[in-house]
Amino acid sequence: MNLKELEDLVVSALLLALAFGVAFGGGFRAILEPAILVSMFPLALVGVSTGFILHELGHRFVARRFGCFARYEMWPTGLVMALFFSLFGFVFAAPGAVVVRPGVDSWGRATLTKERYGIISIAGPSMNICLAIVFILLDVFYPSLVFSLGARINAWLAIFNLIPFGPLDGAKIFSWDKKAWLIAIIAAVCLFGIELLIL
Repeated sequence: MNLKELEDLVVSALLLALAFGVAFGGGFRAILEPAILVSMFPLALVGVSTGFILHELGHRFVARRFGCFARYEMWPTGLVMALFFSLFGFVFAAPGAVVVRPGVDSWGRATLTKERYGIISIAGPSMNICLAIVFILLDVFYPSLVFSLGARINAWLAIFNLIPFGPLDGAKIFSWDKKAWLIAIIAAVCLFGIELLIL
């Protein structure tokens, strides 16, 4: 990982955590009462730093295992949108993406098939689903707002990225295997619902 990619990941994670901190702090209220944001930001950062970074690294790791070029690139417009919508209690979670380009095998053929692209795409939301489960279990046995928010953030990141539209992971997964997409979205929605009941 080069310095530029690391910088993009860190900046994206910090600003996304800020967006979640604002949203969980009541949107505009968190801006008007900075003490709320100061208390919510570190809690949101735990969920975002694990969920967002591992989501992107999941894509990157699987893509590289398939012999592809893969690098995270920040999307400044997406970060601005995340911060803007957080003022209304909603987080538009698209701060950037792992850019994937196919490699070639010894015969000069592209190594990125539709199936492999689907597997690369589902790797990110799968990380969030697993992390949501871990945070929920921690919250059950050691009730804490940091675990509760960690579960909610990861479940939301999975749900958002599984939307089968445009450049989101969900569109690629749905195109590859509709059953895999359905299982993933049901799991993510159920985990989000479970966390809401716990909190």
